[in-house]
Amino acid sequence: MGAEGAKWTAAGLFGLAAVLFSGVAVAQDETADPVLEQRLGSYLAGGYEPLTTPVGWYAPTERVRGGEYPAIRQVVESDAFDADAIAAVAVHAERIGSSALLISHRGQLVHESYWQDSGRDTYFNPQSMSKTVAALLVGVAIAEGHIASVDDPVGRYIAEWTDDPRGAITIRHLLHMSAGLAQLSGDYGYAVVPENPSVAQFFGSDFVGPILGLAQSDPPGVRWDYNNNETNLLGVIVARATGRRYAEFLSENLWQPLDLADASLYLDREGGAPMMSCCILSRPIDWLRIGELIANRGAFGGEQLVPADWIDAMLAPAPTRPSYGYLTWLGDQRVGGEPDPRPGLIPWQSESFAADDLIFLHGHGGQRTWIVPSRDLVIVRAGRSWPTEWDEAAIPNAVIRALDESAAD
Repeated sequence: MGAEGAKWTAAGLFGLAAVLFSGVAVAQDETADPVLEQRLGSYLAGGYEPLTTPVGWYAPTERVRGGEYPAIRQVVESDAFDADAIAAVAVHAERIGSSALLISHRGQLVHESYWQDSGRDTYFNPQSMSKTVAALLVGVAIAEGHIASVDDPVGRYIAEWTDDPRGAITIRHLLHMSAGLAQLSGDYGYAVVPENPSVAQFFGSDFVGPILGLAQSDPPGVRWDYNNNETNLLGVIVARATGRRYAEFLSENLWQPLDLADASLYLDREGGAPMMSCCILSRPIDWLRIGELIANRGAFGGEQLVPADWIDAMLAPAPTRPSYGYLTWLGDQRVGGEPDPRPGLIPWQSESFAADDLIFLHGHGGQRTWIVPSRDLVIVRAGRSWPTEWDEAAIPNAVIRALDESAAD
């Protein structure tokens, strides 16, 4: 494992982005948090990993209200693709252990496959694909005047940091994963024990307190360091700046206007805070609409839901990592060399992407939304277990080439 891969061990521990069941027993010491004891105990008793945790395990949750009559999308036969080529992509997706594969072109659903007893209304955890949604909501909050600027210091919105040096971190730093905040897990790494601060946060009754206690490990804007709690802090800022619960703001500005089915957010306690770095419990097909919204520069159904210039800013390279934007992955990541047995934080790909403008939403364990604006193309892949193999370019390149070759005939 390289340096970046090793960093993922700490950086992705929670958001359900990397806590892997390692057979470590729950410590027998009494804990001050009965919620932590109950949830962690049930997680370990179930033998779960982030990818195998049933959606019903997450409790309590808060509803994200969708459209009054969620869109019923029908698969449209398209002569823009070679049917045999798309069938081959589906065979590959099934072989590597996918539970869903969906493709839209020019806003039309052109392919939909499910496996492992899944169907259109089977909910899943998109893991860190949820982070890109947080970036969209920041753009809406700025457009509505709740947040003045992406360069505002966070101390303007986090009262606890008003007179703290960490208050000088900007919203842009958080969006670029470059705020320099410490990793919550510290030296505990993967240890699934209550003493691990990341475990205590994810399974406990307070998601926000641990964020506000993070130390400053690097100066802001100096180093890219994937940190789930930087996204969680953004979510806190959105909620405080707008005066709305995060679920309400998400519903009003994305889920309802996009005519998506109801979703839900995992809470620390009843009426408490959601985990915003992950866990928008939803249907894979609804992520096609999120991808289409980005591909169309924030427009949907004749309305501009997210400002076009905000989408452009999301897709501009971060100074600290050119292949990353505002909580969005841009183009090639790690091309060539030895493949990983499992998709890691910086995914391996056998070749460059077949489209220069490909971007993607990246969730732990191969949850993906690949977007190619130049082809008006969106691909969603979901899975409930580790893929048997992973090549980041395999699925999107096969679909892009099927489209391009058909257009050339």
